[in-house]
Amino acid sequence: MAKYIGKRVFYMIITLFLIAVLTFVLMKILPGSPFDTERFEKLTPQQQQEALAKYDLDKPIYVQFFKYITDMLKGDFGTSFYYTKMPVTRVIFSRIGPSMLVGAQAILIGLAIGLSLGIIAACRHNGFVDNLTMIIAVLGISVPNFVAAALLQYYIGLKLGWLPVGFWESWACSVLPSLALCVQPLATSARFIRAETLDVLQQDYIVTARSKGMTQARLLLKHTLRNSIIPVITIIGTMVVNLLTGSLAIESIFSIPGIGGLFTDSVKNNDYNVIMGLTILYSFMYMLAILITDIAYSLVDPRIRIAAGKGGD
Repeated sequence: MAKYIGKRVFYMIITLFLIAVLTFVLMKILPGSPFDTERFEKLTPQQQQEALAKYDLDKPIYVQFFKYITDMLKGDFGTSFYYTKMPVTRVIFSRIGPSMLVGAQAILIGLAIGLSLGIIAACRHNGFVDNLTMIIAVLGISVPNFVAAALLQYYIGLKLGWLPVGFWESWACSVLPSLALCVQPLATSARFIRAETLDVLQQDYIVTARSKGMTQARLLLKHTLRNSIIPVITIIGTMVVNLLTGSLAIESIFSIPGIGGLFTDSVKNNDYNVIMGLTILYSFMYMLAILITDIAYSLVDPRIRIAAGKGGD
């Protein structure tokens, strides 16, 4: 296990470095600079040139990249050009909290309801709950989350007045966006766990266990869930990262000062250092999610080996 994790961490470092190189080069070949935006439109050409020199942006790309990587290895991701004199880490951490709160709540609600519905639907195949679950799954996957957000705002926020329809003033402001975001993970997890549970319930060893008088509850807990949950783990990893790192549409609709809006603002303002910081953060979280997913496989099913040797690569 330790050898496998060490190898994966090494590959993660290499991948992050390549992503950093590609992102850095792409930013530099695009036209404009951080001082060509509306915020700095009053600067004269000479003042813009002086600003570029101050931040070493007038030097060759390889010199800029070497300096950036050197500083990054020291934990310094640079200073934001748009949020004057604010370190990139401070800018990101000031905006990631709301996104993670909304995303975490959406994941917990979506998976709790989705997995429960999917398992019940499989056990009541072709029944009312099964048909209802499939309708919810189709609607959840087909309807964009910003449509769900608008409906929640109108009926629960405006008509009933139960919850705030926007802004970020208290925990109550996070409920509606979390409900809007939970629709897709709810539908996806319900569909996957239903299909996998149905498949497992038809296996010979399940039929044998049932014929020996094993109760339905014990059959589900001891034999069915462990085998049916494995494919669901695959989708949960990337789903978690997507929700924790914010949704631009939901954050815009509910006026949430999250990380999704920060990313688009940084691109719009050519804020190179913030773009780099967010790209590295996204990439790291995705790779970490994949690693945790692989480790989770072996915990759920010991037959899946990730130790060194034949099954370790």
